[in-house]
Amino acid sequence: MNKVKLIKVIIVTITLSFLSTLYIVPASAITLKNPADLLKKKKESSAEKINLKDAKTGLMAVFFESSNNYLIAQELLLTAYGKNTEAAQVKEAIEYAKDSGVSDSKKLKNSLKVTTAASKSIEKSMNDESFKLTAEGKANYAKSLPFLGKGIIGTIKLRPETQSMIAGIKGNPMNAIKQLGGLAKVIPNIPGYITTVTKTSKLVISGAKAKKIEGADNLDSEMDELAL
Repeated sequence: MNKVKLIKVIIVTITLSFLSTLYIVPASAITLKNPADLLKKKKESSAEKINLKDAKTGLMAVFFESSNNYLIAQELLLTAYGKNTEAAQVKEAIEYAKDSGVSDSKKLKNSLKVTTAASKSIEKSMNDESFKLTAEGKANYAKSLPFLGKGIIGTIKLRPETQSMIAGIKGNPMNAIKQLGGLAKVIPNIPGYITTVTKTSKLVISGAKAKKIEGADNLDSEMDELAL
């Protein structure tokens, strides 16, 4: 190889070496993405796309429609069993839920609390075999059944609305708090309300049949759907 060719080879080699250093990325600079992190980020991104405020409006409308009817039924049942103090508390809860000056979070929390307490009192009274309903008591019992039926129908509608909302809250808790505020912590308690309604309604309907109170048979189909 003559001297000129040797010089050209050296120049080409040096040039290629220099260029290669510009495109070589140090191994320490390479960060491998964790698939779990990528999936989590994707879920959070999807959760942020859910408009929880709009979903909340629908959920609250369905809940309070169900709750209002169910609370009226509870008030009448408590009156039927002579639980006038508890009946008055339920009536207060009905009015409280209609107060536009109270936040949905507070109204929802109060309705859930009162409903649960009233259901326990009703179940206790109905399981007391020593207590005998008066004619007036049976009349109030019968009056409660249409409202109970409407409450059951509302609760059937409530279940899918609640499941969808809770999925959105769990998918991105921070986004849920941002959009819903205190409701984000109260809404996950609604499934417990649905369980309470199902359990107590079943007892009330079976009790009405045993006492030969009219109207109970009309609720069988709704009850079957609620229990699914």
